[in-house]
Amino acid sequence: MTSLQILDLALKILTFIGVIFAVYHFFKKPQEKSEIVDAVFDTKFCNLEKTVINLRDNHLHTLETKLDQHIADNQMYMLETTKTTTRIETLLEQLLKK
Repeated sequence: MTSLQILDLALKILTFIGVIFAVYHFFKKPQEKSEIVDAVFDTKFCNLEKTVINLRDNHLHTLETKLDQHIADNQMYMLETTKTTTRIETLLEQLLKK
């Protein structure tokens, strides 16, 4: 074998290895990119879920506070209404007895 034939064989082998390497990267890179995109999506989804839970809890707490205040106000108005009604009944009884 002459040195030219050896060089030609070596180039063919290197070309073949290069093609195999190119094909490997052609299939490997999209898979890695897909895995990275999936990981980023999972992270964003988890953060969104935490945000939604936090907003839900904050709104529930606000609603509970407002409801408690409404109940307290309603009870106060009921007591005032009862006192006023009792006064009116007492005055009516006194007026009707005369």
